[in-house]
Amino acid sequence: RVRSAIKIIISRVSMRSLAYSSLFGMGLLGQQSAAESMYNPQKSSVTTFNTKNFEKQVTLNREKGISVVQYYKASEENSTMDKGQFEKFGIEQKKMLRVGALDCEEFASMCDKEGITEYPTYRVYPPFPVPPQDHKSGATELNTDVLKKMAYKHIGNRVIDITSQNHDVFKSDNPGKPKVLLFTDKAKTPIVYRALSTYFDKTLEFGLVKKEDEALVKKYKVSKFPHFLILKPGEKLPITYKGDDFSYSELFEFINIYSETFVFEQ
Repeated sequence: RVRSAIKIIISRVSMRSLAYSSLFGMGLLGQQSAAESMYNPQKSSVTTFNTKNFEKQVTLNREKGISVVQYYKASEENSTMDKGQFEKFGIEQKKMLRVGALDCEEFASMCDKEGITEYPTYRVYPPFPVPPQDHKSGATELNTDVLKKMAYKHIGNRVIDITSQNHDVFKSDNPGKPKVLLFTDKAKTPIVYRALSTYFDKTLEFGLVKKEDEALVKKYKVSKFPHFLILKPGEKLPITYKGDDFSYSELFEFINIYSETFVFEQ
């Protein structure tokens, strides 16, 4: 009986130890998994770069589009404290800028190749031949307006100012190309519209009509601003954007569907 009791006690202790070991191991695995990337690859607007996708999406993809890359070390507070701000930046810039991050602890050789020595470093990769530009926030909170200013200055502008005087020429010129018109009450061309005009430069033509041109506002029955539409060859009536979201990603999808150009993202 004594021996049986001892065996039962040993068995229970062993099982309990095994359970604790399993939980401890799972905890370590969870920590390792979390350390793999600061951003969720499935849900985040910030692309997680690695050896497989970095060159293809960034360094070898600079003919068109602009990339903003956060070089960070997951174990350093200076890097992790910027996560929320950079995540928000990625959401705001969806599709207009390529926003991503690279963990320099996991991919040290890649960061060495790029000459990164401080963390976090935010690098803007403009179209060739303009060299990349860095922003180092150090121990201060990231100001994403700085990144916007750095990136936006490289966005081109192929938008034509349209008035009652040149409207008919704009509409009839290059008859095979759809025309895009934005009616605005702003003094300057919106950055989103500039970016779209650059992206679709080979397939579409972009015009900007100011609110003050009452004749064109009346002609197109514009009642509120901004007002966005496509003039498509063979269509008698303009195709008007009905949404309230004038972000780059939403207008990009609208143009791709209704102009039937089907340009793929870079």
